[in-house]
Amino acid sequence: MRRTTKLVVLALTVVVAVAFLAVALHYVPFSAPSYLAWAGIAAAFVGLASLVRPLRFLGVRTRRHALAVALGGVGLAVTALLWPAAVMRSARPDPGLDRFLTEYQFCEYHEVHVRAPVEAVENAVRRVSLADMPAAVLLLRLRAAAGGQFRASPPDTRPILDTMFQPGSGFLALDTDDPGELVYGMVGFVHKPPPPVKTAEEFAAFTAPDGIRAVFDLRVVPEADGVVRVSTETRCFANGDEARRTFAGYWRLIYPGSAIIRRVWLDAIVDRAVRDAAATP
Repeated sequence: MRRTTKLVVLALTVVVAVAFLAVALHYVPFSAPSYLAWAGIAAAFVGLASLVRPLRFLGVRTRRHALAVALGGVGLAVTALLWPAAVMRSARPDPGLDRFLTEYQFCEYHEVHVRAPVEAVENAVRRVSLADMPAAVLLLRLRAAAGGQFRASPPDTRPILDTMFQPGSGFLALDTDDPGELVYGMVGFVHKPPPPVKTAEEFAAFTAPDGIRAVFDLRVVPEADGVVRVSTETRCFANGDEARRTFAGYWRLIYPGSAIIRRVWLDAIVDRAVRDAAATP
């Protein structure tokens, strides 16, 4: 009977783990350094918790085993965070992004499909607000709480793209002439205030040794049978070795949250486009 119980618990654990991984990969496309970093952090927490009381249901039976799990988790996380970041070029050429960053060390890409008029989708891209994204609101509140800000304000109902140009936001409109592809950027330093970069030309010319450039787009592409593809790609380039090492650790830690926010942003665009199309005679 005891053996049967163990097998049931093991099977349920595997099912839950597979389901969790499937959901995670849906919202957070696989990136080895980030996944390994967070796996190491999780293992370190399991090991530390098992030093108090071994978590036998996770296979940690002794405190010596717990110490090994904790140290192994720390080692895996540190290795993943410090792993060198190579310079890449996109396998998906993008005229909008390629004008500003053809090479980069860090990137993420997400896309969704919706059956709606292109005009409705382009309009949804410009109108979606943070209030349309409950999951993103939750993540932002968790981040604020981690920084000691526990008073939550109501989610902003203004379009996200409008709020990006508020004073102090740091975002630049690099190319917004084509409603089918809006391109934005941001520049900064690792340990200094951001530079006074105000134009697309200044963004392209920003090559300070310890500087970082980030560019992302929102792209709407008509496909066959009335289907429209909505995508967003983010690229980041660190100009110097020190900036690259520091930003690599930061990027790999925030990547899951960043990916989830971008995915739910696209989902909110789809929902609004479908609602608007249905409401239009």
